[in-house]
Amino acid sequence: MKQRIVLALIVMVSLGGSLAAQEEYRWNASLSFGGSLSGGDGMGGIGAEIMREFGENLEIGFRAYAQAELSEHYEDAQGREYHMSSGYGTLVIKPKLKLGTRWEIGFPLESGNGLVQYRYNGEYREELRWTEEIIDQVNHSVYSAGIEPKFFFGDRGALTLAAGYLATGPIRTDLAEGGELNGFWGRLGYSVAF
Repeated sequence: MKQRIVLALIVMVSLGGSLAAQEEYRWNASLSFGGSLSGGDGMGGIGAEIMREFGENLEIGFRAYAQAELSEHYEDAQGREYHMSSGYGTLVIKPKLKLGTRWEIGFPLESGNGLVQYRYNGEYREELRWTEEIIDQVNHSVYSAGIEPKFFFGDRGALTLAAGYLATGPIRTDLAEGGELNGFWGRLGYSVAF
């Protein structure tokens, strides 16, 4: 992951100087809300990304996203409920096509690292020391591909509606089911260029 981040930064810096004088508002920051079917369970999430345009048909940047299961709870051997949540950070490479002045379609490809956590629900956490609240935490790799139509309005604002599929590397814990975080996702976001 460090090599990918360093490579992305080198590309941004090397291309940034020559392209910066051509147009303003090459950077954009986005906030998004979404949901997914991860391993068959519904999850809700929130994320942020920062991207830099390189020419008319490419953006490169970073995304951070956190999500938690909405519908599923698990029980340990003592009958105490716990739930799963996760977060990840990715390098994003987004080829895109402009469709007139108001629309574009991006094809985000993501690769990065994530953390999945299993933690007792609030009522049981009161009985435990803080070091015992978290049952297990596991790092894993993240890969995602999708499609992202974007509608521009005003000088710098845009709305995005994205959908795709996320897969992870092996999640090495006995608490994880097969394909725990793998599944389709959808996100609605707001983006501001600067």
